[in-house]
Amino acid sequence: MKIEYLNECTIESSESGDTILAIALSSSKNHTHECGGHARCSTCRVLVLSGEENLGPRTTEEKTLAEAKGFPSEIRLACQTKVYGDIKIRRLVIDRDDIETAYGERGVERGSERKVAILFSDIRGFTNFSERNLAYDVVHILNRYFKKVGDTVLKNHGYIDKFMGDGMMCLFGLNETDPKKICHDAVTTAIAMQRELSTLNEYLKQQFFGEEFKIGIGIHFGEVILGEIGHPEKHQVTAIGDNVNQASRIETATKKAKAYILISEEVKEHLSGQFQYGRTFQAKLKGKSGHYRLREVMCN
Repeated sequence: MKIEYLNECTIESSESGDTILAIALSSSKNHTHECGGHARCSTCRVLVLSGEENLGPRTTEEKTLAEAKGFPSEIRLACQTKVYGDIKIRRLVIDRDDIETAYGERGVERGSERKVAILFSDIRGFTNFSERNLAYDVVHILNRYFKKVGDTVLKNHGYIDKFMGDGMMCLFGLNETDPKKICHDAVTTAIAMQRELSTLNEYLKQQFFGEEFKIGIGIHFGEVILGEIGHPEKHQVTAIGDNVNQASRIETATKKAKAYILISEEVKEHLSGQFQYGRTFQAKLKGKSGHYRLREVMCN
């Protein structure tokens, strides 16, 4: 029976039914296991590259920790996983930095691929507003704005990924798999955000001598890498990948198009007839080759 550690070594053993960790340690293989092999720290975790059928099922202890950490099926705890045939694995915790990262994790799914709708929004000309007004007022108005539009995101089953100055990135589909429902929620949110802005603009006109905000919103649907990213003291679930960048570029395209909401063709194909559409564009997106078909969604 062979246990191949990718880019490290291969261990041959006749101890069928022992755990990966026990076999490694009996062969003098340095395999991280901070808690002593009791399924409490997860630092012995490995990625199974092949031979998954030669592994025993998860123990109760491994199931508990895997669920808490959000591990997919191919990530196993070496201290709990029994081996009955040839396998190929890769250690996931190598050094002290990896150990500290493992301890800092929270109970979320880690490094999964997911199809989601990504919404980017941005206030037009906010820099000019901030230059004309007191710092307190700028922060107050921005928080008032984010409260209003953020409520619409949460109401429509979205997740607020991050705030970037006066911009916002949101995800739809973290707890939903139906593309139609995901895209419907995202576009419904965009329309609701524009309506909330109308209410805020009434306040601005009265309190700030006729000031008025306009926002551009871009939405795209596609596969992203979803995971908890950041420093152990400050990290959160976020999405990365080319489709995130494309959604951002669509939001940027609203400026040149003088549109309030633009969606990609990937979003449009999952929507039914309850939305009203305006112009159709063959747009060149910054940093992307070729042209992309974008649709304008009307707010009324």
